[in-house]
Formats: sequence, structure tokens, C-alpha cells
Amino acid sequence: MSTRIVLLVLALITALGGCASSAWREARDADTISAYHRFLREYPDTSFSEEARARLELARVRKNPSRESFEKFLEKFANAGLEAELRPHVEEVYFEYARALGTAEAYQEFLTEFPAGRFAARAEGNAAYLSERGYRGAVDALADFAERFPESDFAAEAGRSVAAVNQRKRSGFRRVGLVIEVAPSTPGGDRVARVFRDRAVAAYARAGLRVATLPDAAAAKGAGLDAVLRIEHTEKQQATQLKGGQVTEPSIVAMTTVTLQRTGDDAPIWSDAFEYRAPLSAQRNDVSILFGPGSQASYWAELDGQFFVPVARWSTQVTSREPQGFAKPAVAVEVVGNRAFVLFGDGDFQLFDLGDPARPVKLGEHRRKRDLASFEGVTARGARVAIYGADGVEVVRLDGGQTRREASFPRGNVGSVVGVEAVADGWIAATNRGLLKLGNESLAVQNLVPRPILGLARSGDRLVFTDGTSLFVATSDLLASGRVESELRLGRGFHPKRVRVFGQSAVVLGDRDAVWVDLRRPGRPRLLSRIGGNESGRVLDAAVLNQRLFLLGPRGLQVVDRSGERIVDSVDVAARERLDVSGRHLVMIGEKALQVVDGTAFVSPVPASPRR
Repeated sequence: MSTRIVLLVLALITALGGCASSAWREARDADTISAYHRFLREYPDTSFSEEARARLELARVRKNPSRESFEKFLEKFANAGLEAELRPHVEEVYFEYARALGTAEAYQEFLTEFPAGRFAARAEGNAAYLSERGYRGAVDALADFAERFPESDFAAEAGRSVAAVNQRKRSGFRRVGLVIEVAPSTPGGDRVARVFRDRAVAAYARAGLRVATLPDAAAAKGAGLDAVLRIEHTEKQQATQLKGGQVTEPSIVAMTTVTLQRTGDDAPIWSDAFEYRAPLSAQRNDVSILFGPGSQASYWAELDGQFFVPVARWSTQVTSREPQGFAKPAVAVEVVGNRAFVLFGDGDFQLFDLGDPARPVKLGEHRRKRDLASFEGVTARGARVAIYGADGVEVVRLDGGQTRREASFPRGNVGSVVGVEAVADGWIAATNRGLLKLGNESLAVQNLVPRPILGLARSGDRLVFTDGTSLFVATSDLLASGRVESELRLGRGFHPKRVRVFGQSAVVLGDRDAVWVDLRRPGRPRLLSRIGGNESGRVLDAAVLNQRLFLLGPRGLQVVDRSGERIVDSVDVAARERLDVSGRHLVMIGEKALQVVDGTAFVSPVPASPRR
């Protein structure tokens, strides 16, 4: 080759290199997927091409960051030296993954990967809170935590808990002023007022509170009373109406509003309205329709009657957080740590972080393929979630906020399911066919107790269940050998069905009553107390928090005294159907809402208010 040709080739290479260098600078300045694509299309084999391929992938991960894409990038471009540049873009993804797991260990692993990132202080506080189990509601410890870790997701609620305990100290009362206002046009108004008064006095006497009848709310201060219970009642004729998609006939409508409010508070402790409707033919000149045919069963009945008198001894409304609304009714809730799984009847569920219960954060959701299947319960253990109901059991696996169905046990195989609990190698299901063991890796079904089981829960390594007559305690190994550890007979008259276990105690719900059972000696379960429906009304669910019993039903959230026998406080909540516990909080669902109540002030020691 002549010297001239060699010089021409070198000049061409230099020119091409200069063009590639200039194009690479332009691509780097743009730093976009399209810029790197364009560069590689025009210069597929230059000294810049390998870095261009790495940066093209980096730009893709940066645009749609995920744990999987980041780890694949590190595996493919281990020597590109770009890990430190990419890490800040995936830090939030890793933090949200730790948040979805909701454990101290998950946050510690995050801190190992991102020790000085923008989420580090937040993760450190979350890890500290979870490792201390929320400081078990110790007020001084919560105050210290909120001061030391202000960026933690749990800091705001810790401060609210401290404020609620202080509020209880300031707002407690032992006497209540009672104001009854019955519209003069009400037939037999004196009798109506007398019955309202008798019921209010009886309800507050059971809670250890005294009631003073007042002419009006303004008289409360002069009487030295800090709270007023106001009952207002009217009865009016109502013409034909279109209501709720239905035509209502002309009728007499009785409307009763009940408000309990502490003097000086902006918000009432409790406010509710009760409506009773009767046909025009039921109207009498001297008798209220509240005492007409059918009223005793539907309005005054102790168990299912509409009317009741709410009881509280302090400004309990400060413990209730604003409800989280849904587009469709929720049917069940399962809480693991600070994560709440909310199930809907069609099998969909949503996962929420309750670090700040005033602002629940949705971490993910499972959308089930639409069919006619119906579900009513959810159980979560580790990365698996079991949903169950009349149409069987389905097991869903979680990966952060993502889900996939792992197994299905249709009704034809297991029957109608009322409860599911996890065991080491699968699940135990309470069904109308018996107590069944379902495999983790296979669809095998083993019947451990071949009789209908109406309720099931788990206490440590033991299962607690009822067949409608007795409460049984057993391990899965004992059941496999055809034995149980103990039996506590509750009687057919009680009709035990739903079983709830919290630590070393259980609550069994019957048709009318609820019983609280001590499980500290599994071989000899002991009845602690029994709450009658005549005092609590219908109970749909129950929970135990720091050895205090809480009941949920149409009368809201009710707090039982330490003896386990008397209702002494209540909280006006919108969600009134299912209940679970998250640390020191009570988590409820009902209708189209999720709601949280801070239980700290109910279970933490609070100095007694001075007697008046």
C-alpha cells in the first residue's frame, strides 16, 4: 500500500473518530433512550459503543425503575462502573418494597443497600419502631421516638397517641347531663321522654357514670357537668316518596337523634340518628308509634333494635382516624404488622401501609378474574395470602406490590369455607365438610375433623376451633392423629361460631353473646367473662388489645372494662363490620370504608380524673 493511501485511510479514521466523538458528546448531553439508540444506529462499533449500550439500558431502568431491572442491569453490565449513578433512581423502589414487607428486617436490608440515601432516615426510624414493636404503647417511649425520628412513617401517629392519652387525662368525666327534647306534637310524649331517660340512666349506671337531668344543654356548666347527652325526638307524617330506588307509602316517621358532647369540644363524642317508620293506620292520638305493633322488636330490642344510648367517659372521638373510602363494599380485613389486607366480595384485595393511620398508603392490589365466585375472608402469612368463602379457597403469592394466583381449592373439593389458618406445610380450612388440611405445593386435601366447623383461629402453634357446641384447642399434628388437646363446652344455646384469637386469649361470638377465653394453659382453657347482647347489642367482631376487650357492631366500637363484663366506653366509627389489631391500633372495615382507631389511651395507664 502506498504512503498516500495509508495517509488517506488514517485521515478517514480520524474523521470518523471525530464524528463519533462529537455524536457521543451529543448523546451524553441528551442522556435519553432515543439519543443512545440513534448513536448506536449510526456508530455501532466504536470505542464509545459499549458504554452507549450500558447507558441505553441505564436510561431504560431509570425511566421504569424496578428491583428486577436494576439487578439484571448489574448482572449484564457489572464492569460498566454505572451502579453508583443508577442507585439513586431505584432507591424509592427498594424502599417501597421494604414498606410492603413491613418488617424491621426489611428496612435493615434496605439500609444496608442504601445507607446514606434520601430514604435512609425514614427507613431507620421505621426499623427502630418495628423492632421495638411500636414501644407497646408506652407513652414516654412514643414521645421520645417521635422526637428522635421525625421522618419516620410512624412519627406522626406516635405524636397523636401521646396527645390522645393527655386528652383523656384532661377530658375525663364521671357525671353526664341529660337533655331530652320531645316535640310537643308527639303523641304520648311524656312516656317517650321517660323511656329515653330510663334507658340513658341505666346504660350510664352500668358504666359507673351518673346522669343528671337538665332542662337544656346550657344548664350543664351551671351544674358543674363537663358533658351533655342530648336526645331529640320528632314524629311526622310523610307523603309518598321515591327513596333508595323504592316507592314508600304515606307513613308516620319517628326520628331520634342522640348526641354526646363534652362541653368546650368542637366535635361531638358521638352523634347518631335513628329512624322508625309506621303506616298511617298505626297513628294514635295518645300513643307514639315507638310503642305500636312491631316497635319492640325493631326499635327497642336489646340485641337488634335500632335505638341505643352510646356510653363514653371522655372525648373518645380523638382516637378515631378519618375513614379510607372504597368504590365497593369491603368484607374482611387481615392485619400483619402495619399492613392491612382489605378483601372485597369478588376476591379482589388491596394492601395498605398503616404507618400513619390518618393517611393509609396503598402498597398494591390483587385483581381477580371476574366470575360468580364469592369470598368473605382473608388470611396472610409471609408472601402468601389465602382468600376464602362459599366458593372455596384461593392462594395468592405477593412480590412487593405484585400478585399472582398460586393455588385454587374450589368448592367442589373443599366445600364452603368460613376460616383459614396457615401451618408449616400448608393451610387449615374450617368448612361445612370438616376441618381440612390443604397442601402448599399440591392440591391434596386431608379431612382432620369430619364434621362441620363454624369458626377457626390460630394461637401460636395451636388451632382453636368450634363445631357449634364446644371450643377445641389442638396442634395440627394432634389433629392428624385424631386427637385434640382440650375441649371447653359452651353449649348449643350459646351457638358459638366466629372465633378470634389475640395472643393467649380468644373471643368466641355466639348468636347473642360473646365469651372471652384464657388460652395461657392450652390444655385447660378458662372462661374469663361473658358479655350479653342485652348490653352490647349485636356483636359482629371482637379484638383483644393489651388485655382489654373491644367489640364491634351496629353500635360502633365498644370498649369493655378490665373485668370483661361491662361496656365503659365507645367510639363512633363509620366501619362497623370486621375488626383486627395492628400494634396499639384497632383496624375496622365496613360498607365501603377502612378505619383505624388508636387504642393507646384505652389501654395505657391514665391517672383517674378527680371526682366531681
